[in-house]
Amino acid sequence: MEATTTVAARAVNAIKSYGSGDNVVRALDGIDVEFASGEFTCIMGPSGSGKSTLMHCMAGLDSLSGGHVFIGDTDVSSLGEAELTNLRRDRMGFIFQAFNLVPTLSAEENIVLPLRLAGRDRDQAWFEQVVGTVGLGARLDHRPSELSGGQQQRVAVARALASQPEMVFADEPTGNLDSTTGTEILQFMRTAVDDFDQTIVMVTHDPYAAAYADRVVFLSDGKIVDEMRSPDGERVLDRMKQFGR
Repeated sequence: MEATTTVAARAVNAIKSYGSGDNVVRALDGIDVEFASGEFTCIMGPSGSGKSTLMHCMAGLDSLSGGHVFIGDTDVSSLGEAELTNLRRDRMGFIFQAFNLVPTLSAEENIVLPLRLAGRDRDQAWFEQVVGTVGLGARLDHRPSELSGGQQQRVAVARALASQPEMVFADEPTGNLDSTTGTEILQFMRTAVDDFDQTIVMVTHDPYAAAYADRVVFLSDGKIVDEMRSPDGERVLDRMKQFGR
């Protein structure tokens, strides 16, 4: 199977198993999925469905037990740890509930850290737009300990987007934010896709957050069981109710 220029990432017969013998559990059970460039995709499913496992394996944060994951034409499954580190640094952005900020650095230094590590100069206009959208203009010189949880997540979102990576992987990015701030972040992620051709893959349990996506992929028991284009919150909620939890 050959990658195309319109596919930013894909999984081919992705298997992730835990345990052994009679106790083996397949968190991913032979998943085939593609994520299009310039598109906002949401991964949803009940607890234990494999949605976070799929995202972590796609991002090279966890390894598959079988099958392959590609970012562009790069087979992530074949890379060594040093190559994975470079791939994540140079081509990906990450937003997780655990902010993963460096406590000794200011907000501004945290935001541009991936660029510094990659030896790249910031795009000042883009940096200012990101910072302005997430409302950090007056907080750039503050360290994480001087920021609220919501402000720390704003820094994490800005950091993921500041380098304009090929892919942004977001795991419950608004989970620690109030509804107003969460909506602002989701709207900015939507704008990043629409206006700057960013590619975003997001895991969430919130059907109304999923409504900002172009496409929702539904997992259950480690398998893709459905997908929805142009989702809205009510349709996603109705589909999730069919899982019974």
